[in-house]
Amino acid sequence: MKVMNVAVVGAGIYGINHINAYTWNPNTNLAAVCDLNKEITDRIAKEYQVKTYNDVNEMLDHEEIDAVSIATPDAFHMDPAIAAIRHGKPVLVEKPLATTSEDAKKILDEAKKYHVRVAVDYHKRWDPAAINLKNQLEAPGTGKPIRGYMSMEDIIDVPTEWFNWADKSSPVHFLGTHCYDQIRWYMGCEVEEVYAVGTKELLKSKGVDTYDTIQAFLKFENGCYWTVENSWILPKGFAKNNDGRTQILCENTLLRADSQNRGVEIYDNQKCHTPNSYFILDNCGRPRGFGIEPMNDFIYCLMNDEPFIADGNDGLQAELIAEAVHKSLETKQAVKVERA
Repeated sequence: MKVMNVAVVGAGIYGINHINAYTWNPNTNLAAVCDLNKEITDRIAKEYQVKTYNDVNEMLDHEEIDAVSIATPDAFHMDPAIAAIRHGKPVLVEKPLATTSEDAKKILDEAKKYHVRVAVDYHKRWDPAAINLKNQLEAPGTGKPIRGYMSMEDIIDVPTEWFNWADKSSPVHFLGTHCYDQIRWYMGCEVEEVYAVGTKELLKSKGVDTYDTIQAFLKFENGCYWTVENSWILPKGFAKNNDGRTQILCENTLLRADSQNRGVEIYDNQKCHTPNSYFILDNCGRPRGFGIEPMNDFIYCLMNDEPFIADGNDGLQAELIAEAVHKSLETKQAVKVERA
């Protein structure tokens, strides 16, 4: 079986997970890593013994690459994705596909022009709890979904300490699009209309000009209504870096999932910690979990000519919802989602 040469663009907090995935996948060779920060690429070159670059086009021009993972910050996915596509390389783009539908459409238009496939890492589709709910929603007897609720929130460290680009994104782009994609997947149809409210105070007072929290109300084509809550201001003392909960009321069934406490509790002298044992876990040096599976699935689908679990269109549709949510925040009115 042919081993695929894969390059990773963006080697920051999440890009390192792509690097680890391709390092351990028996069907891939980590051929190159690109990041604008030379300090980062010097460290990656030493630690992983891999060729590194600080310019994506230079990397694509000089290396034999079969596929590319894009893990740059939210607002900077388009340029490296299009560069890879114009070199004829299929791409896996971290969520969101882009932070504007215009950029998302440019990526997909180029992919169509160059006959290149695009996948998006909406890794919640690989979460065992989410898969369980998806299967139950499709099971005979569950009944039509009537009402849904989903929250996904981060501690305040994420926008204030983890990233220096949080003002170029928002809880909607960073977290909300996860929710929108997951709910579209659950419902099997599209959002027709949204209404949203939000606050922009705490983070702005700390020099980060973006929303603290956003509540969006989504009407789906099947008549189901969803409330989606996203925030970036959970207190530092929260037991986990993030919180997430889902509840779906159907005609005959009530479904619930708690993504915050996955059953493991660790107590120290400061607080209780509730690590997610299913997301990304170091197992004897090898990465495991649903945060790694999208990278491995990307390679599997390319090698076997299978459809992606989350593709470029899924990325675009989630962004269209995100844009409608932001428009509703600005206009304080309900907004129709304009389908592409």
